[in-house]
Amino acid sequence: MKKLYSFLMSFKTLMMFNCIILAGKILYSFLTGFSGNTFEDWSIAENIAHYGVYSEFINVGPTAYKLPVYPLFLSAFISLFQDLAKEAIVIAQHLIYFFIPVLMVRISGIFNVKKVGILTGYLFLLSPAYFIYSNTLESTNVFIIIFLNFLYRWSRVWQEGFNTSRIMLLSLSTALLFLCQVVVVPFALLLLLSLYIFKKASLKPLALVLILTALGYSPWVIRNYITFNRLVISKTPVWQNRYFGYYSDVQVFKGLQVYSVEHEAEILRLRRQTDEFRMEDLYRREVKKIEKAQPSIVFKKALANILMLWYVPSRYYHDQSLSIWITRKLYVIIINLLTVFSLVFIYRRKSWKLLAFSVLFFLNFTAPYALTHSANTRFKLDFEWFQLFLIAYLLYFAFLKEKYEDKIPG
Repeated sequence: MKKLYSFLMSFKTLMMFNCIILAGKILYSFLTGFSGNTFEDWSIAENIAHYGVYSEFINVGPTAYKLPVYPLFLSAFISLFQDLAKEAIVIAQHLIYFFIPVLMVRISGIFNVKKVGILTGYLFLLSPAYFIYSNTLESTNVFIIIFLNFLYRWSRVWQEGFNTSRIMLLSLSTALLFLCQVVVVPFALLLLLSLYIFKKASLKPLALVLILTALGYSPWVIRNYITFNRLVISKTPVWQNRYFGYYSDVQVFKGLQVYSVEHEAEILRLRRQTDEFRMEDLYRREVKKIEKAQPSIVFKKALANILMLWYVPSRYYHDQSLSIWITRKLYVIIINLLTVFSLVFIYRRKSWKLLAFSVLFFLNFTAPYALTHSANTRFKLDFEWFQLFLIAYLLYFAFLKEKYEDKIPG
């Protein structure tokens, strides 16, 4: 068993397994006809490629509905591969997922827990959701590796301090991250600030990182101001996300399903013909009207959203099929329980920094969706990989290390 353990817990073996999973994913995509779902990012990407306009609905005009990284990523493939764009994108996303375990191992290695990273890589590769999800054309497929790249650059600074190349690479990584996903911004800024708080960096290079990040991010803000004659720092949907949280196909509890199917269809029709700023005014009025009439509904919706975020969204909530139970519901229940056990274990080990990192990490991803909606599985997949890290940490330090490594020379 010790020889098998040593074989499995090597980076080379992980990469061999990674290659097998990559081949399996590509084969699965071929067998299913590359039938990945597309959403708003795809519509924007098509209009960029075909008309040179960053727009979801070309008849409505330019948009700031989505941050630019993923639509631009998609549009490059549409321009290059045309009719075969979807196939090329799905294969590219499979390749991106191939490098995610690599970054997991490298980040863990910086903190001298490389084998936790290797174990996390195995758990990631064995995840049913991540195996399937890279067939879908949504931003999570690039967000995870962009976020991990940021964490890798941040970790290097945490352990080794700043130099010129680390300043540049951390700034570039941060700007790219902010242009990909707004939800992560508070946590990323807190991590940057922690470099100064814990005396890992002086104020001057940290300030330079923030300035360079702002410069890297600024073209998006400048574009929005020129296009819309108003300041749009991130993206336009704010009230819309709160409004959608009351939709019948978003909420699983009838008491929170405020709108009729007919009303929702009318809003969709309006959205295809009306610019998003006027739509935001409509959403704002509707949300304020609902929440003024029923003040407690905000709290109830938040609890329902948290449940759906950490379990399954409304699409799968009432689905009792065996396939959904095995591949998602039961899987999520198990990893959520193991995450709790992991946090308790970390607390007992008095690993305060890891515990604080973990709690703040989960709060950062939970709070925005509690206030808005949790309609998509990808919201959970944006951070589920970190749960796998915590589970790997628990398995390694509570069981594997003591049983197999303490008696292995070196």
